[in-house]
Amino acid sequence: MINDPTDPKEAYSSAIDILSRRDRSVKELSDKLVQKGFAESAVSEAIAKLSAKHYIDDVRMASHFLASHLSDQSLTQLKFKLMRRGISGDDIATAIAGLAEEAVDESETLRNRQACAVLDFLKKKRYDPEDPAANKILASLSRKGFSYDTIKEGLALFEEEQNCD
Repeated sequence: MINDPTDPKEAYSSAIDILSRRDRSVKELSDKLVQKGFAESAVSEAIAKLSAKHYIDDVRMASHFLASHLSDQSLTQLKFKLMRRGISGDDIATAIAGLAEEAVDESETLRNRQACAVLDFLKKKRYDPEDPAANKILASLSRKGFSYDTIKEGLALFEEEQNCD
């Protein structure tokens, strides 16, 4: 229960409680605090304090989100999900660039991870190139946001019977 909706300390305390459950974007957190009944001024002060202490960071949140979901969803889908969470296009681009740098260090590219996601999808759907419904599976990958080149790489991995594990 909120004692004083204009108190930034109370908004800050509530924000810490919300962040203890999971990482949130600045927009998600501010919406949640406003929904709880805090005044905009208290919310903005609390978020400024959280940002200064690096408790909330949209780029970091986007990087973690991308890293954990890149193996099963297309980059396009993930970008849209992050935008829905209120993360700016610049922050998403920064997170993707950071992820690409990490991938180079690990001798693994983002594209390879996406090709592995395609391979996993093909295996899950029991893809058979001889089956007349094979094109439907490839079309569904395209609708999920995978590029033609990524689908082609995933098919090459499938034909070579490689694993991405």
